[in-house]
Amino acid sequence: MKYRNLIFLHIPKAAGTTLHSILEQHYAPANQCSIYDPEQAARVLPQWPRERREAIRLLKGHLAFGLHQHLIGTSAYITLVRDPVDRIISHYYYVKRMPEHYLHRTVIERNMSLRDYAMAKLSDELDNGQLRLLAGIDNDRAVPIGACDRRLLDLTQGHIEQHFALAGLTERFDESLALMAIELGWDWTPAYQNLNVTQDRPRQGQIDPAARAAIEQANPFDCELYAWVKNRFERLLSQHRAEILDRVARIHEANRPQGLVRLGV
Repeated sequence: MKYRNLIFLHIPKAAGTTLHSILEQHYAPANQCSIYDPEQAARVLPQWPRERREAIRLLKGHLAFGLHQHLIGTSAYITLVRDPVDRIISHYYYVKRMPEHYLHRTVIERNMSLRDYAMAKLSDELDNGQLRLLAGIDNDRAVPIGACDRRLLDLTQGHIEQHFALAGLTERFDESLALMAIELGWDWTPAYQNLNVTQDRPRQGQIDPAARAAIEQANPFDCELYAWVKNRFERLLSQHRAEILDRVARIHEANRPQGLVRLGV
C-alpha cells in the first residue's frame, strides 16, 4: 500500500500502547504526533499551519477516523480491534485500579460489578466504542449512547476496506505485526515489551454469564464488527501464509534474547 503518512487509530484497551512503542522506534521524533482525545484531535489538527501538519509522518493515539483529510499527502491507517467482551472486562479492571481515570470514582462509589458497568451507559467508550472511532464518531453528541446502528457498521466496513492497510486483532498480535509489515512494506522486524497490561483480571471463561450477556447486549455492533474483521483477517493470513510464518518466527527470535513474553492485555 502506497502512503506517505501512517495513522495508528488506537482503540483504548486493545494493545495499542505496545504498538505505539514499536512505531516510535522507526520515525524521527519531529515527524511523530500523538493525541489521546478524539474530540480534541478533530478540533485542533485542522487549525494547525500547513508546515506543522506537513511534518507529520506518524499520527497516532485515541483518534476517530477522518484525520487523514488534514495531513499532507497520502495516508494509510492501521488499527487493532479486540473481542468486545475481553475489551470491556479489561476496561473495567483498568478503571478500578487507576484512580486518575475519569470513571474510577463512579465505579468505586457505586460499588459497580462488571455487569453493572456494562449496563450503566457511563461512556461512549463502553457503547460500541470500537465502531464509533472507526466510523469517525469523536463524541457522544454526534451519536448518543444507545444510538449506534447498522448504517455505522456499513460505514466502518467501508472505511477499513478503502483506507486501512490492516485492521489487526489484539489476540493475534504477532500475526497482526507480520501482516502490517507485508502490507506497509516494512523491512524491519519489530521487537517489543508488553506495556499497559491490566493485571489481576479474570478471563472470559471466569466471568458471570450474566455479565457477558450484558456486555454483548450493550455492544452488538462491536460484536458484529469484530466477527467481520476476524474473518477478513483470516483471509489475509491465508493469502500470505508462508511469509507470515517466517515473519512471526523472526519476531519471536527478536524478542527471545530479551526474555520477553507474549502479549497480555
